[in-house]
Amino acid sequence: MTVEEMTAVDQREVDRRVRRCRLRQWLGWAAYALVAIHLLWMILSSNFPVRLWVSGYKWDMLQICMIITHFAVLFILALVAKTGTTWIYGALQKECDPFLFEACVYHMGFMGNENLKRLNLAIAQYYQGNFQQAMDTIMHTDPSSFKKTNRLNYYALKSGLCFRFGMGDKVRELENEFQRRISGKQDTKNMQLLCAMNNLKRARANKDYESAWCFYQEWLHLSDPVSQQLWSKVGRAWQQAVLEQDCGNEAGARAAFAYVEKYGNRLMFVKDAARFLHPQETAADKTESEGVKRDGGTEA
Repeated sequence: MTVEEMTAVDQREVDRRVRRCRLRQWLGWAAYALVAIHLLWMILSSNFPVRLWVSGYKWDMLQICMIITHFAVLFILALVAKTGTTWIYGALQKECDPFLFEACVYHMGFMGNENLKRLNLAIAQYYQGNFQQAMDTIMHTDPSSFKKTNRLNYYALKSGLCFRFGMGDKVRELENEFQRRISGKQDTKNMQLLCAMNNLKRARANKDYESAWCFYQEWLHLSDPVSQQLWSKVGRAWQQAVLEQDCGNEAGARAAFAYVEKYGNRLMFVKDAARFLHPQETAADKTESEGVKRDGGTEA
């Protein structure tokens, strides 16, 4: 972010989100440790108090039930700790504010995973429209430790940046690299999703709009429930808008861009929507943005 962009971020909101995230993580993991210690003590201790009044078959069944209960509680507490980051990701996924998201990410440690931190910074920079900065960040990120959604985010983001900078020939290499890393059904589905997004961009570049619409529908079909978050909906609405615009359907483009403008907040797509919906008001920005190539967004 530039200095002006940094000053525009509400630091009190950043502190509030980071504090709530850390509090949930600390409470979750502390409770997790206590329950785990109690489970271990219960299994190893022959003087467990309940045994004083329960014996034989009933004791064995009770012990099994209590162990199962402990594991269930451990699972729930682990989820509580893990979902602390929803306060951070929500800045982008729900509020569509990549600047607030980046400011929050800078304060997070991601349990020592610097690659995950850099990936999230690159995503924030991309959705701000800071493409060169996003490319610089993603180029210093090692994807070998990423799994599932993070793996998809990395390859989708890097593919989008390659298309934007005229390096479409490198995208096939990225797809092959993703293919080699596939390790389950989720990865297989994510590979199909990545190819659908990339093929959509290839079809648009070749002005094959019939195929582009087919790949767009495939992208919608493959998208999982996470893609129902607001930022994903705005990204898809933007893609629909530029496809409608490519096909000369001004009414369809206007409707889709109106959705982007209404809900996109500070996502980069809103600038495109404003240029289309309010050409006279944005005439001053037209020269500055001339030559900037549009492409599809990536999902996280």
